[in-house]
Amino acid sequence: MRRLFLGNFHFESELAAARGWNPAASLLRMSAERVPSWIALAEEGDLIWTPEPIADSFWESLAAQGLPRVCSLNEPPEEEFELVPWGWSPRSRMLGSRTSQPSDEAVRLGNSRNWSFELEQQLGVALPGAVRVERIEEIADVVRRSASQFGEAESEHAWVIKANFGMAARERVLGRGPTLTITNERWLQRRLQSEGAVFFEPWLRRRAEVGIQWTLPKAGHGQPELQGVTPLLTDKQGGYRGSEFSLDATVPTEWQREVEVTQQAALRLQQLGYFGPLGIDAAIYEDLTGRALARPLQDINARYTMGRLALGFRRLLRTGERGVWQHGRRDEWSGDVTREFDLTPPLIGDAPPRHTSRVWIQS
Repeated sequence: MRRLFLGNFHFESELAAARGWNPAASLLRMSAERVPSWIALAEEGDLIWTPEPIADSFWESLAAQGLPRVCSLNEPPEEEFELVPWGWSPRSRMLGSRTSQPSDEAVRLGNSRNWSFELEQQLGVALPGAVRVERIEEIADVVRRSASQFGEAESEHAWVIKANFGMAARERVLGRGPTLTITNERWLQRRLQSEGAVFFEPWLRRRAEVGIQWTLPKAGHGQPELQGVTPLLTDKQGGYRGSEFSLDATVPTEWQREVEVTQQAALRLQQLGYFGPLGIDAAIYEDLTGRALARPLQDINARYTMGRLALGFRRLLRTGERGVWQHGRRDEWSGDVTREFDLTPPLIGDAPPRHTSRVWIQS
């Protein structure tokens, strides 16, 4: 049975919609532009759903470079298929009705910040200063307490507030000090009204971040399996810019404890009824004295992640090589490039994409 890859990269947005889901055109375009990312995991003959047309010549060019030859389509095939969605949303459940699916409750819990916030508390790895907020009036006191914990002046204390569901640095606001801007206040009012709570975190001075990639079998069919640890490239605002990958299957020493903590999270989610891909972002940050601290459960994603897809590009590597899958400019990664794979189609639909995607290989 062939696999059909569905790029519902706006997955969390659909989960967050309390009623009818009415996505913005920009969100749908973002998803359409990320569709070629599935080539990382696809095999010969697999199907990739393209909501906006991508010319066959683009897929042929990837095959000529040694990537799998796939078929693109924008309607369900007549033959039976195994659906592989980015995440199991209500719409992907209908399309993949013949594909084994994790429970809706487990998917929602595993992608909600409410669950991950509580799990950090239970496992004793809570971020100092992080708070669940239910009223705008709480913000000033929350900032004051967080600044005190980090030894910073209240007016200079930087923070981020996140919605219950969010992805790729979306559904959040950044700020500094106890006073909210009008824009931030409006955003908070909307999220509190629709979701009941938001999550305040001090802004961290990050040294390094990784995505820890797991596969969860169904409960009773085996333990969670570690697929790999992928270093993350991010911009100054914490936005995702790429993932590094290599043939080295060992866990770096500095991330061993974080892997162990994420394994506990994986086991709990498996017991709740989730199975499939699980990506958990972990971070090492520093306090004002320069002391290194860790946050093992920075983001929990009960779905595919870009870091998980990056592991699929390991098949392009030869002995002694490493690679990076980068989105946007190349200036975050340096080194002598021996090979390059351009994953950006000239056109998606009738317009050129706004974002670029390339794989760089270095000896």
